[in-house]
Amino acid sequence: MRKSDKKIEREIIRELTQVCEKAKLDHEGFIWLTHDVNYQRFPKSLKVTLVFNEQVDETVMLSEFSLLIPKVQEALEPVIGVILPAKQIEACREHTLQ
Repeated sequence: MRKSDKKIEREIIRELTQVCEKAKLDHEGFIWLTHDVNYQRFPKSLKVTLVFNEQVDETVMLSEFSLLIPKVQEALEPVIGVILPAKQIEACREHTLQ
């Protein structure tokens, strides 16, 4: 990873951490997020995954997910220089052992 890639990575983490901490308080069922990126194909390779509690109703999860997409896009736009396409943001459920 080049030095410039490391700088962008730190900025992405900073911005997504802020989105995550606020979303945990404001969005039902949301628990954390993560991202994956290949800097040789950046920003087209950037993918953000929003993770929801498996016990939240699917309708609620999809509603909360749709509200979070623009928040992720807004947070990352200054870092990546473009609006992250919604297709590069996904939702999933975290499965926990009982």
